[in-house]
Amino acid sequence: MHSIEVNPNVANFIKSLRDIGYTFEVAVADIIDNSISAGASSIKIYAVQNPKPLFCVLDNGSGMNKDELIEAMRLSSKSPDDKRDINTLGRFGLGLKTASFSQCKKLTVLTKKNNDIFAVRWDLDYISKNNKWLLLEVNASEYKNIEIFNDFCKNSSSTLVIWEDIDKIDKISEYLEILRNHLSLVFHQFLEGIDGIRKIKIYINNKLLLPFNPFNPTHDATFIKSTELIKYYDKEIKVTPFILPHHSKVSNSEWEKYGGSDGYIKSQGFYLYRAHRLLVYGKWWGILKSSDATKLVRIKIEISNDQDELWNIDVKKSIANPISGLKDELKRIALHSAKDGIKPFFTRGRKINDKSIIRFWNLVYEDNKPYFVINKENPMYQKLLDLLDFKSIEMLQIYLKALQAYIPLEAIQVQVQQNPHNFKQEDVILEQDIIEILKYLQDIGLSEDEIKKIEIFKKHKELFNE
Repeated sequence: MHSIEVNPNVANFIKSLRDIGYTFEVAVADIIDNSISAGASSIKIYAVQNPKPLFCVLDNGSGMNKDELIEAMRLSSKSPDDKRDINTLGRFGLGLKTASFSQCKKLTVLTKKNNDIFAVRWDLDYISKNNKWLLLEVNASEYKNIEIFNDFCKNSSSTLVIWEDIDKIDKISEYLEILRNHLSLVFHQFLEGIDGIRKIKIYINNKLLLPFNPFNPTHDATFIKSTELIKYYDKEIKVTPFILPHHSKVSNSEWEKYGGSDGYIKSQGFYLYRAHRLLVYGKWWGILKSSDATKLVRIKIEISNDQDELWNIDVKKSIANPISGLKDELKRIALHSAKDGIKPFFTRGRKINDKSIIRFWNLVYEDNKPYFVINKENPMYQKLLDLLDFKSIEMLQIYLKALQAYIPLEAIQVQVQQNPHNFKQEDVILEQDIIEILKYLQDIGLSEDEIKKIEIFKKHKELFNE
C-alpha cells in the first residue's frame, strides 16, 4: 500500500479557521485565560481607533523564552489528553491563535522573561500568499509608540498580545461595554479573589473592571441552598442552587442589574465554572424549560479542568452539554430548586384568596380551568346596584362580562416581567380618590369594619384615624 501526502490548501484552511464562531468578547476572554494560566496578577487591555482599530492585552505573568514563545504560537501546541496544572484554563493549545484569527489578520506576541524580549507574528495574508505556516520574527521596537508598550518594558516578566488588521469589527469603542460586562461576569471569582483564589486585576483602557457575581449572594433575600457534592467517574462536582430575590425585595436598579442584558428568563438555569472560570450560563440542557415561574433559579456548578469530556466543552469554552448520566443527577437537583424558586410567586399569589380582605377580583376554577372575575360580593358593588334601575344593571353586567373576558393578560405578563418596578397599576387611583370613596361609603351606611376589609383601603388605614 502506498501513501500519498496531501497537504491542505493553507489559504482555504485559514478562512475556515477564522469562521469558528467566536464573538469579540469570547475571543478576548480566551486571551485572558492564557494570562491567568501564566500566573498574572494584573491584566491590562488597551483598545484604540487610530484610525484603524488596535487591540492589545498585557499581563505581568511569567513570560516566555524564545522556544516557549514559538511553541505557544504553534496551532494545537498541546494535546487535549495531557495532564494539566489545576490552574490551567486552556486545553487544546488553540485558544490564543483561533481567538485572535477570528478577529484579526495579524497576531503579534511580545514576551519578556528574565528581561530578555522576544517577538513573533502570524500574518495571515503572508501565510496565504506563501501557502505555508511561516512565523515571522519581528523587532519589538516597532511598537514603542504604543502607550501600553511602556508598561510592557517596566515589567521584569510580561506578555503583550497585539491584534492588528482587525476586520471583524469597525469601531472598537462600540464593543467595549459588551466586553466589560462579559469579562466582569466570566472572571468574577478571580476579580473577587474569594475562597483562596488568586486575585487578579483587569483594566480596560486604564479603568479597573469590577466583578459581577450573578448570584447576588450578599443580599439578605437571596436563598442559598446547601452545596451538594456529586462524585462521577472519580471526579468531584460541586452544585450550589441559588434563588434570587423577588423584585419586591430589591431596588429597581438592582433588579435590572441582576437581570442583565438577556433578562431573568434567559439568565435562569445552570452556571458552569471550570477552574473558577465561568464557561456557560443560562442553560437547562433540556432538563427543564425556561419559564417565568423559575426565572429566579440559578444553579452554580464547579468542576476541575480535567472534566471536559464529561461536559463536552468546545474549543471556544462557550458551549457545553453534560453527558446523560450527569444530567440525571442535575435533574434531581434542578427539580428541587425549581420548587423553591416558585415559592416567592406562589406565596404572593395565594393572597388573592385571603378571606380577611374583600377584593375587587376573584380567581375561580371551572373544569380545572382558572380565570378572573369581578367580585360581586364586594359591598361597593352591592351598593352600586342599589342605585341603578333594572336596565342600567343589565348594561353594567354586560360591560363587566366584557371587561372580564378581555383582560390583557399577555400584555400584563410582559410588563410585569420586563418592568416590575415601573409597572404600578395601583397608581391609577390617587389618594384623593380614595378619600372621596371612603367618605361616600361612610355616607351610604357601611361600617368601618366593612370598609377596612375592602382591598383599596389595605394600605391606607391611617385615613380612618384622620
